[in-house]
Amino acid sequence: MNHVDKYYWIIDHPELGDKSSQSSIELTPHKVNPLNETIEDDISLNTEYRWWVEVTSPEFDGNDWEYIHHWNLDTGGKTAEEAIDKVYDLVLKHYGNYDEI
Repeated sequence: MNHVDKYYWIIDHPELGDKSSQSSIELTPHKVNPLNETIEDDISLNTEYRWWVEVTSPEFDGNDWEYIHHWNLDTGGKTAEEAIDKVYDLVLKHYGNYDEI
């Protein structure tokens, strides 16, 4: 499966939303310290780019929409493609392959 297909497979996963809504994948670029993959206060240590990923899904509580952050899917990569691959693997691990149902 290519990265575009993985992206849509993730946001359409039935465990991450419902039939009337999709999940969202937030990809954000950050400069980090490559030794510990964190953003340092000393910006001279932040020398490499990483793509960080968060997945959220909407949930209606009867009055309003709330967005749930799936902490267990937080990940990242050196490229957007690597980050999508990693979050895809985490969704498979935690929620399974809905294509097989």
